[in-house]
Amino acid sequence: MLTEDLKPKYNTLTDRQKMYYDIMNAKSGVLYITAKPGIAKSAIARAIATKMGFQYMDVRLSMIDETDVGLFPSLSELETEEGGKMKVLDFVVPKWAVKANQAPTIIHFEELNRANLNVRNAALQILLERCIGTEFKFNDNVFMMASGNLGAADGTDVEELDEALNNRLIHVAHELTIPEWVEDFARQHIYKPITQFIEATPTAFYVPNENTEGGNRAYATPRSWTFLSDYIINKFGKDAPISNEILADLSRVAPSFIGAKTAGQFDRWATDFLKLSITDILNNYKSAKEKLKHYQRDRITELVQNLKEYKFFELTNKQAKNAAEFLADISVDEAAGYLAHFTQEEIDMDEDLEKNPEKLDKVKILTHNKALRPIFQKIAEQAAAEEDGEE
Repeated sequence: MLTEDLKPKYNTLTDRQKMYYDIMNAKSGVLYITAKPGIAKSAIARAIATKMGFQYMDVRLSMIDETDVGLFPSLSELETEEGGKMKVLDFVVPKWAVKANQAPTIIHFEELNRANLNVRNAALQILLERCIGTEFKFNDNVFMMASGNLGAADGTDVEELDEALNNRLIHVAHELTIPEWVEDFARQHIYKPITQFIEATPTAFYVPNENTEGGNRAYATPRSWTFLSDYIINKFGKDAPISNEILADLSRVAPSFIGAKTAGQFDRWATDFLKLSITDILNNYKSAKEKLKHYQRDRITELVQNLKEYKFFELTNKQAKNAAEFLADISVDEAAGYLAHFTQEEIDMDEDLEKNPEKLDKVKILTHNKALRPIFQKIAEQAAAEEDGEE
């Protein structure tokens, strides 16, 4: 059961994060997630801990030995029944385990199926029995999970886990969708043009082992995109707009992060972005309109997606009119997609717009456009009907 102070924090978790938390919270069996490298296994565990206000401890089993997980031997003395003393073998409890018991904590044992047998056995005693040796027990406020790689399916060397062990693990094939990545991580942490590119080019999100010629084994994953983003932010700043300087730099270094083919795709997209952005459209559509004629549908889709990131009611009247003209010039499907977003995300169907002249004026900019009026009316009617149905 969740305590009252944890319920608001729990409600901030995504559906997948809630599932992982619930499995850990049951403390029966061990949550064991597997996925290809770079698909945010560590990130989702860390995100759960952050949102819940817990400590997060990452124990990378493939890089340690058994002494790091509680099997470091030491001698101690015990009194015998005869009043004497005898030396006995004991184990030293690692500092991280003691620290975990001091506050709510998620301990994440990574690369379980890549660890050697001794380390794996030591870790499994902790995971399955929640203890180290015979005397140290983990508190109920300590949550545990493990993760592993896929083996031949993702080009990693892994150890086969025996059936008795497999039956004590709760196996979850971990996935990371682009919307999950964007909403829970990228929007806050990733260089915005990278996020926009991936939303517009989903196939670039994960591109395994694209081309190893010339010794370049880099390929695109959520992890390597994060590395590239960190590079850009560190050098140019998080809010730096795409510029010729950034493009020149990326043409040199991006292949080392995400592979040559994907870097080329990003370079072409960024070059197009530099030519015309949604900001250009909002501020001077008359000038941008001619460029827009040469853009293919996928690039128009990107611009519509970029427009959705703006709060329409925060635009100036001039920008709102430019946005309406832009929507009127593109395909009906693309315009309808934006107007559906507008009615779902920005308009409160119960709101009396007559009492809010500024908002009403902005809505009229869309509804008074001859090309958009029938689309907007149909979507608004559907949204109102759905609202009535829910009531």
